Amino acid sequence: MKKEIYLLFGLFLLTQCEDPIEVEVNDSTQRLVVEASINWIKETRQPEQEVILSLTNSYFSGETIPASGASVSVSDQNGIIYSFNEVESRGKYLPVKPIPYNLNEEFKLNIRFEGQDYTGVESLIAVASIDSITQKTIFFFGENRLQFDAYSLDPVNERNYTFFEFMSDRLEATEYNMYRDDFTEGNLYNGFLFGSDFEENDSIRFRQYGISKRAFNYWNLLIIQNTQQGGPFQTTPANLSGNMINTTNQENYPLGYFRVSEVSEILYRVK
Repeated sequence: MKKEIYLLFGLFLLTQCEDPIEVEVNDSTQRLVVEASINWIKETRQPEQEVILSLTNSYFSGETIPASGASVSVSDQNGIIYSFNEVESRGKYLPVKPIPYNLNEEFKLNIRFEGQDYTGVESLIAVASIDSITQKTIFFFGENRLQFDAYSLDPVNERNYTFFEFMSDRLEATEYNMYRDDFTEGNLYNGFLFGSDFEENDSIRFRQYGISKRAFNYWNLLIIQNTQQGGPFQTTPANLSGNMINTTNQENYPLGYFRVSEVSEILYRVK
């Protein structure tokens, strides 16, 4: 009799477990997200300058919400203001006139959105030129893969922070290497890229960005958070504190970063 009771009780539990479990997720306060990059290409002296504004969305939503209708400008240390205009109400803002190329100059990003003011300050950081790129084949985890190394010469008596960026149609996503010159004072250093899908004459864009120490810490943590692998109970990544602040309401702080960089670039053809 007891065995029959246990069996019936077990069947009852199994049938009850078939009911769906609804989990209510409280979305956090919607915040402004700032992706601002003011770049000057060292080899061509061409500017690349844009500010992309969006709003945080629901945890389960993959949709980007543009922050349209903002007032955006960048001012230099002499008080000259460079206005940005929005492109097609998509949250992308471009300068009316390019900001001049002045190394070590400080710039301030100014944003007014929905009655609140946001600011961020950064300086134009110089970068060492990418002097050469080497290519070799290595045997890695049972297959032949190509390794590319982009070399630069570390300036003497300077503290340098940079990151390498690699872009190609053969890559699923843009790849990055972070670098700080703790042990390469006055010597060569490199960023590297591995790949197994490259073919002869494929194009790869190698870039190196000069950044501040604060920017290095921010991007390094951001890359770690976005590439870290773990199980279902891994700690949820925290919002990173960038260099943007809300001067109207400090509790409604923005996310993202205002970066200003000199950039060295080489377009490479796979051999």
